[in-house]
Amino acid sequence: MEKVNHIKAYILGLLVGSGKIDKHTFVIDLPFKKWGMEPRRMNIIATDILTKICQYFNSCYNFNVTYEIGNGKWLIMPIESSDISCLKSDLEYLGLPIGGFLLSTVDLSTAKLKMSGINTASFLSGIFDARASLTLSHRRFTDDAPVVSVEIPGSTRNFKFVVQLCSWLTDLGSTTDQILYNHPNQHSASDPDYRGWKKGFKIRFLVRSFLTQYSFALQAKSVDVANIEQHQKKEEQIPCHLRKLRTPSPVSVHSDQDSEELPMEVRSKIFFHYHHFCAVLGCPHAPIDEIKKLVKNKNQYINFFPRLSKGTKKELLNKLIAIQAEYFPELELSTHKSKVSILLESKEFEGFAGIDQGIAYLFAETLNGKRHVGTMETIINVHTNKVLTIKTIGDTFDSPLLIINPINDRAFICSSVSNTLNQQLIKTKIKVENLTVKLIP
Repeated sequence: MEKVNHIKAYILGLLVGSGKIDKHTFVIDLPFKKWGMEPRRMNIIATDILTKICQYFNSCYNFNVTYEIGNGKWLIMPIESSDISCLKSDLEYLGLPIGGFLLSTVDLSTAKLKMSGINTASFLSGIFDARASLTLSHRRFTDDAPVVSVEIPGSTRNFKFVVQLCSWLTDLGSTTDQILYNHPNQHSASDPDYRGWKKGFKIRFLVRSFLTQYSFALQAKSVDVANIEQHQKKEEQIPCHLRKLRTPSPVSVHSDQDSEELPMEVRSKIFFHYHHFCAVLGCPHAPIDEIKKLVKNKNQYINFFPRLSKGTKKELLNKLIAIQAEYFPELELSTHKSKVSILLESKEFEGFAGIDQGIAYLFAETLNGKRHVGTMETIINVHTNKVLTIKTIGDTFDSPLLIINPINDRAFICSSVSNTLNQQLIKTKIKVENLTVKLIP
């Protein structure tokens, strides 16, 4: 008789996706948040747990589980004095961790070798039930491209698991739409001082691609994913290894680039695209030739200064003074005036990426955080004759620019990759080894 059947495989996938094991007990923390708190779904989820999941545990491991609801979470745990030794033995058989938050240390290589067919599908369904999100905000800017997003907490620091899972799914025939890695080059590519970059990992699939290969065991998710699939009009992505990458925006070297919260395989390294992570981390499906082109042209994509940093005049003036003190100590700050139209049309400013977004921020009537509300084009067109204050380091524009709206005290800093000092810093502070772009201390 096989060691792990498809029912056990589902349970183990659920544990990998959201389980924490502590000696003789465990808790599966299903992070359903607002989605799982909607009354209709709550009834369906509770029924699934009380019937299907309880029955699975009882038939396979001879103990019952119960659940609690609170703070947007559904917690599944064994009843007191349950013997979970057989469950832990099955985890060990598949090379999976048997203690702590499993996602933090899980390695899928042995499980992938030992499972196939319905066992693989059931194991992945367990992970999807725990980690896949159908929230509307994951859609790619339009209802025509509904997305299933597999969400992995950044606190796990488990880049390896993300690559292993995505690679395994690709081996099985699915096509990943996009990956977001928990790294400042992905979540804060333009502002080197933004501290809110730790937003976790996301493996995204267009719904139709997901449903072709996989399914949810939880009825509430099965119903919702079937409903949103009807809205998909966007064509599926082509396979990763065949993709031609668009020219990426430059990446600012972040103040947390060498953070100890990043594992060594990505610490003090710069990444230009999510596929760049995949390639460096060893995914066999990464478009290697495309990444080689990006790395070869690294001087076009690395910025040691803010590509676009928004805020108030006071805080950004202090930031500009700090840049001056560190990199341009021999130069003084200069003040200029310019119309919006000149900033957008003059060749002098054409290398400053993000300048149009910055101007929209300066004049938007409403902001969502630091993002303008309304179309950028409409906001800018109304204000083309407005005069802005520009502060530079030295009397030319060969430095980061601080652009200020004197009316409302909003400001932004932007810079050009072609800046003379930036190019010098790339030569002295960057080292390339194969596809890896390293920062030199």
